[in-house]
Amino acid sequence: MGALKEKKRERGVTLVELMIALSMFAVILTAMYNMFNFQQKNYSVQDNVAVMQQNVRVGLGYMVKEIRMAGYIPDGIPPNKLSPSNDSLPTSPFTANGISESVEEATASAITLQADIDSDNITEAVRYTLDAGNNTLTREVWKWNAGATSWDASTGPEIVAENIENIVFTYALLAGAQGLANGVDDDGDGSVDEQGELRAWDFGVDGVLNTNTLRGYIRQVGATITARSASTDINYTHPVQGDHYRRRILTSDIGLRNM
Repeated sequence: MGALKEKKRERGVTLVELMIALSMFAVILTAMYNMFNFQQKNYSVQDNVAVMQQNVRVGLGYMVKEIRMAGYIPDGIPPNKLSPSNDSLPTSPFTANGISESVEEATASAITLQADIDSDNITEAVRYTLDAGNNTLTREVWKWNAGATSWDASTGPEIVAENIENIVFTYALLAGAQGLANGVDDDGDGSVDEQGELRAWDFGVDGVLNTNTLRGYIRQVGATITARSASTDINYTHPVQGDHYRRRILTSDIGLRNM
């Protein structure tokens, strides 16, 4: 009789208890999902930033190496073959004029130079610029063919770095007696037109570098690249642009040691 009463006291889980347990499990599961989702988004943001930083470093590294070589021309190029036939190179004023041009083009958005960039004793002409439509830094190369005494066809614009939003080139010109000799203390050291004096070229004030003589005075090139993340981060707002892209800016001052 006693055993029967004891058996009647045993019972299963009630519906209320089951609902409470399921609710607690749902809360825990939601918290775990939110934590995972946060970590995943954070990883994605950091990955985008890392890729962006790598892109801008690679792009700037390429340019620094090759721009620094401007003017290192090991093989003779006939005066009437100084500039490649222009695939992308602007027709004027950066085409052949019968004078050796270590720097063929020097604008705020593009630079074209001649140098033996790969140490093969053959001169190349190299152009760097921004493809604004595709947000890419591009590099185009023409190689001198000494046997044919002409330039080979260009490689066409090749992508050096992606997700590049802007690139700006600046130039410092030799301003001393062997350069501009403008009678101005350009570097503010109290001396006028001394040897090695440099002047920062201001396109807005000084105009374009549209002659070989002016470009021949270039001794330093500044390159500033702005890279943008491949995707947006909705939790971030850029303080200037007002959008959700992260950006990195790198700048380098490049001495032209062969000019």
